[in-house]
Amino acid sequence: MKRRFSRFSRDRIVIVGAGRAGVAAAEELRRLGFTGEVALLCDERDGPYDRPSCSKGLLTGHKRPQDVGLPVHDAGDLSWYLGRRAIDLDPVGREVFTDTGETFAYDGLVIATGAGADRFPPWARDATAAGEPGVHALHSLADAWALRRALRDAHRVVVVGGGITGSEVACAVRSLARECVIVHSGRALMGRALGEVVGGFVTDAVAEEGVDLRLGRRLRALHRVRRGWLVELDDGDTVTGDLVVATTGAKPDTDWLADTGADLTQGVLCDEALRVEGLDGVVAAGSVARWPNLRYGTRPRRSEHWIGALEQGRGAARTLLAADGEAAPVTVTPRFWSDQHGLRIQVCGEVPDDGEVTITELRRGRRDVARAGVVVGYHRDDRLVGLVAVNAAHAFTSIARGMLATPPPVLERPVPLHQPATSHRRHHLAAVS
Repeated sequence: MKRRFSRFSRDRIVIVGAGRAGVAAAEELRRLGFTGEVALLCDERDGPYDRPSCSKGLLTGHKRPQDVGLPVHDAGDLSWYLGRRAIDLDPVGREVFTDTGETFAYDGLVIATGAGADRFPPWARDATAAGEPGVHALHSLADAWALRRALRDAHRVVVVGGGITGSEVACAVRSLARECVIVHSGRALMGRALGEVVGGFVTDAVAEEGVDLRLGRRLRALHRVRRGWLVELDDGDTVTGDLVVATTGAKPDTDWLADTGADLTQGVLCDEALRVEGLDGVVAAGSVARWPNLRYGTRPRRSEHWIGALEQGRGAARTLLAADGEAAPVTVTPRFWSDQHGLRIQVCGEVPDDGEVTITELRRGRRDVARAGVVVGYHRDDRLVGLVAVNAAHAFTSIARGMLATPPPVLERPVPLHQPATSHRRHHLAAVS
């Protein structure tokens, strides 16, 4: 069947962001036969790399920065512009402006800037602004390597945030024979990602590994002491550490789009095909995009995991090259895995708060449910929408394959909320040809 392309097949597509979503979009553009220029703008000078390694092998010393590069497959000639951060966008003139004073004209644009622009919470920003050592965030390759070096001389580490990243950091710290404290506002570690049931099982296992857990607590203040930091909690209790690591999440990187008129509430609002609402010729992908994933409903939401970013990047490329009105909805089944504290954690689908829960213990009666193996299914309207497994890889793989093979339900597409932008003031520099 002959493939129909839009006018972008002869011109220039700019991709802002060279993470998993941006690279996947570039690869898909070439696979679909796009022969024009593909320009990738990356605010880091290291080029694309595997970001999940930042909380895993890099911290333990099993990997070095040169080991985590993200390979680019069958993408042909790409124009790489490293060390350029997008600071503004003119959607009418179709130009992206960077902090280096350059202007990049485009015919089609992929927004794949991810999340992390405001990765330091206020207490951490205050400490780093004062030039105090020992307070770290963990988002970029440089962050991970700086933390790795600091861990060599640390004895006790306080991790603020008990999500996936925070728990992986704690695992790395314990594997280096350092003491570790996790301060987490939830009742269970990774509760949002795994659900309260599995989160509770995993929390018990992590506590048995010697991690000091301060659950249901928030950081009230951070005080510099003679050796390290005194962390004051909201219940008046205190903990001390040589290092404090902030893993409290990151917001979508959308500040550079503030003047475009796009809806930037909790990410860039897109339609079901990842077209940015209100901006002609623009798509978004990865954790910066908020779109109705019609596999699970019509409410726009973000997907923050590696595989989702890969699939969104490919879908955004297909949408950009589709003939007008022919773009298919981009549906993604979220899935991820994490190895920590001797636990193989696997997730497929979504974990709804209101879903019906089924629990299968592989070795019933064992006190250490997570280590013994457990599979938890989440159902809605008699349909399996989510699967979480710990130390049950065979069962997880078998069930997840069936979930992935099941076509998404037919849902009515939401009505577009915005019209394309019609005006934009501009005051910037010379274009890059």
